[in-house]
Amino acid sequence: MIVFPSPVPAWNYNATTRWCHRIGVVALLLYMFTWLVSLEATRAFESLLVPLYLVALLSQPGRGRAFGDPLWILLAIWLALQLVTLPAAIQMFPDYARDEVRSMRQLSKVFMILPIAWFMAGNIRIALWTLTALILGMVLGAVFTGQDMETLVRFVQEGKRPTLGFKNWQHAGVCAGGILIAQACFARRFLQESADYQVTLKWLARLGFVAVAGLSLFAWAITMTRASWLGVIVVALLALAGLLVMIMRGHIKSPRLLKQILLSGLVFAVIAVALGALYGDQIATRVFKEHDVILEVLRGDLRNVPFSSIGFRIHAWHYGLQLVAEQPWFGWGPKSHIPLLLQSTNPVGDTTLGAIADTYNLRHFHNSMMSLLIANGVLGLAVWIALTITVGLSTWKSWRRGDMPNDMAIFVALFFVFWFIVNLFESYMNYRTGVYWIGAVGGMAYTFGMRRRLARYIQPPPDRFYR
Repeated sequence: MIVFPSPVPAWNYNATTRWCHRIGVVALLLYMFTWLVSLEATRAFESLLVPLYLVALLSQPGRGRAFGDPLWILLAIWLALQLVTLPAAIQMFPDYARDEVRSMRQLSKVFMILPIAWFMAGNIRIALWTLTALILGMVLGAVFTGQDMETLVRFVQEGKRPTLGFKNWQHAGVCAGGILIAQACFARRFLQESADYQVTLKWLARLGFVAVAGLSLFAWAITMTRASWLGVIVVALLALAGLLVMIMRGHIKSPRLLKQILLSGLVFAVIAVALGALYGDQIATRVFKEHDVILEVLRGDLRNVPFSSIGFRIHAWHYGLQLVAEQPWFGWGPKSHIPLLLQSTNPVGDTTLGAIADTYNLRHFHNSMMSLLIANGVLGLAVWIALTITVGLSTWKSWRRGDMPNDMAIFVALFFVFWFIVNLFESYMNYRTGVYWIGAVGGMAYTFGMRRRLARYIQPPPDRFYR
């Protein structure tokens, strides 16, 4: 059941804001749920969310202050940068004019944090239901649009990597890693809240939770995405270190909670051993496959770095830095990375980087920060860094004030560590994977601060009674 927030004026000032919010929450859940299952459906709900948000803001007094939100200011700066970058990019690469505009829209969707945070309304349940809708949509989408079980078994036996209905296996592996982090952070809350369910429903819910965890772990392993493996392992080590510090400082004193932590550790140890037994050879092969390439990189001579998964990234990043040096401030344009990559004459063995990109259909720089620098320059990257800092500070303040619960704050922090790591090796922010994850988690991180900010200057009308 969706529990709407208490009648804070910003969401209940009049019938317009009230109905915009209620319709918007339903649209938000469907927007998150359908992104992998149906692109047309999720775009329809996206087209509904933004107008509802704008109408709700415009229907209230103090709307000028609402549009003075730091993210609105950053959005205005971002769009102003596009007015400089886009015309030049279209003039340089006229064949990519339409793609330049589409890519600009895609990158700008990081600011969907604004309407998503508003519809969450600083309400813990709505925020959690939004994340749940995203996770269930991904899992069910993978089950019904991905490879069947017979094909998956064959892929595992042959060492192939399934896409599971996603754009490719890297996106599937990263989404699986994100789901595992979310389930680990919210498992205790889920078990506590499901304890109040009717017996049959309680065990069905818990069975579903375990099934999602099992499927996600399976996907995380068989997609063999090293960035996702690294991200989850780093997050797990950080979480373990944090737990040990809290136990040593006496912040965790409950014997029951200590027992739950110990049991969880044993479960993870058993899972790790099982994965090692089942896929140990494949994992080791995947991890150490390119150690020769890494050694060549460490020697500092890129001429000897061959074409491979890591080798291509090294050559692409080197070329990317050259491009940034040529157009440092405003970049080359949102979609210009494709023609720039294809026309590269940087040597890779006995061929060129452009020829390899063309032959193997490699169309981006495999690093979100590098892609953003090439697209919009140092100024564009500065806007994104400012956005990250703004959302991060809002999260910190919300947690310190007690508005955001501990498990949610931990999840937001760990997820963004994971997200930073995986985006060092892929350009997920250029694709829907990044849009929806950042929308859900960024909205969750920002909504509590937004609620407190709006409550300060949107007061209830005098003729209405608020409990």
